[in-house]
Amino acid sequence: MGVLLETGKVELVVDPGVCRLTSKVVAWSEDGVLKCTIESGCTHVRDFAAQLDGVGLMDIVKMPFSQNKVYQVAGRTLKHSTCVLPAAVLKAMEAAGGLGLKRDVSLKFVKGP
Repeated sequence: MGVLLETGKVELVVDPGVCRLTSKVVAWSEDGVLKCTIESGCTHVRDFAAQLDGVGLMDIVKMPFSQNKVYQVAGRTLKHSTCVLPAAVLKAMEAAGGLGLKRDVSLKFVKGP
């Protein structure tokens, strides 16, 4: 669930699923640059956070995915292509930068017949 902290700061708690290595993302805008901190039990996520320095407002919506800075850093540091953390970081930065609403997102498996 996303939480608005002090002015412009957004906090997300990310439950990645099967690995159970929950992360906390805090994002904010500083002089027009979006920044974040990530607390996680996953060493790969910590590497991702260490390499993800400031991101420009337009960089967070950059398409195609292969040219998006957040996904490029994720591609170098994370070990699972289905890790939801890069999308969570982008959602937090989008909200912190005033480009998106602070609305929860979710993925749920639907039981078959």
